[in-house]
Amino acid sequence: MAAAERTGYPVLVRPCSPVPGRPSAVRLGLTGPAAVREAFELLTAPGPPVEGVLVQRQHTAPVELSAGIRLIPPFGSVVQVQVQAGGGRTGRSLRLVPLTGYDAGRMWRDLGIRPWPGGRGKSSAVDTAALEDLLLRLSRLAEEHPEIADLELAPVLAGPGGVTVADAQVRLAPTGEPAATAGPG
Repeated sequence: MAAAERTGYPVLVRPCSPVPGRPSAVRLGLTGPAAVREAFELLTAPGPPVEGVLVQRQHTAPVELSAGIRLIPPFGSVVQVQVQAGGGRTGRSLRLVPLTGYDAGRMWRDLGIRPWPGGRGKSSAVDTAALEDLLLRLSRLAEEHPEIADLELAPVLAGPGGVTVADAQVRLAPTGEPAATAGPG
């Protein structure tokens, strides 16, 4: 409850790692100490053990994306960004590393969303400059760490105040050895 008070409401509470047998282990939209206490008690109730509980501020944004790095032998690393558009249609864009500022700008424009909900600046629905910065940082990370075989940031919440990465997963491969790929995804 103290973590929720420091973070600010609303919050979500979830296990620090996946818990088999607890498929809906995330509690969303908690707006006060009583709700946080109840969520904690549900997550730590008898059953499969929970290694720890994470309290996060719950963010909302007009656009939910995923972004990441994927090693694709023999081409090298690519940066990708994906968005679920209306009607279940998915837009995806990827570029080989290293990215330029032009590449990062083209990536969000190429997602196939018409019209894109916003533009540059705080008055728009999405701070696209912050999104471009995220893509450029992913490119730099891929360049400096070739052992990254797969990195997924999801969800990435994009709004007028910037982008927020809610979760990240990474898979490493020994440098110099090709990583097994899971195919397009």
